[in-house]
This record gives sequence, structure tokens and C-alpha cells, in this order.
Amino acid sequence: MTAETSDDKLSILLVEDDDVFRLVLARSLRARGYDVQVAAGYEEAVDVAVARPPRLALVDLRMPGRSGFDLIEAIKRIHSPTVVVVLSADRSDASRREARKRGAAVYLTKPADIDDIVATLNHAVENSEKGQARPRVE
Repeated sequence: MTAETSDDKLSILLVEDDDVFRLVLARSLRARGYDVQVAAGYEEAVDVAVARPPRLALVDLRMPGRSGFDLIEAIKRIHSPTVVVVLSADRSDASRREARKRGAAVYLTKPADIDDIVATLNHAVENSEKGQARPRVE
């Protein structure tokens, strides 16, 4: 077992301040074979990432306290191979650019169903394994 996997499951850090959405999404991702750790905000997410660096991070941008933009940078500093995927209701071009600038590989907008999220996560991992650094925006 490595820091990136647990029992051969792809590890993901899910950061979402909406308790119900976080619970439902975490349950759905676990049902699809991901090893999911959750956090409600910046500080908790940093603690989790330091303790067990994930292969993937699914990050909301707007949350109480420090923003998801700051969290993207922190996660990349903690473990640069972590693939960060933003899942946000913010559809602005400025936010998309800022997320990419800070290290996000993909920007996915809400609402998104679990199949779209899983496909995006899998695509992001495949691209990172191929060494493709070009960010994707959906």
C-alpha cells in the first residue's frame, strides 16, 4: 500500500463544505471503488493531505475560511503529483483561469452527476499518467 492507494483503490480527498452533498458524493465515490477521505474546509483538508497524500483531490472553491484557490496551491505543495479537480458552481472564466493558474488540472461545474464526475476524475488521472500537463476545462 502506498500513500496514493489503499487496497488498490484510487485515493481521493473530497473537499466540500455542504455536509449533505459531501456525504452523498463520498458515498457514491466509495461505491464506485474510490478510497475517499473527506474534509469540510481548508484546514481539515490540509491535515488530511499531509497525513495521507491523495492521488486525486476534488475541491470546491467557495467555502468558509480560506478559499479553494488557496487549497489547490496547498495540496500541490504538500504532494505535487496529486491531481486536483475543481467542482464548483462558479462558472466564471476568471475563476477557471485562476484555478488553472494555481494548479488545478480540470474545472468541472455544478451541477454534475456522479457519472460525469467519475469520468472526469478518470480522465484527469489518465492524462497525468501520460504526462500531459495541459489543464482541461469542462
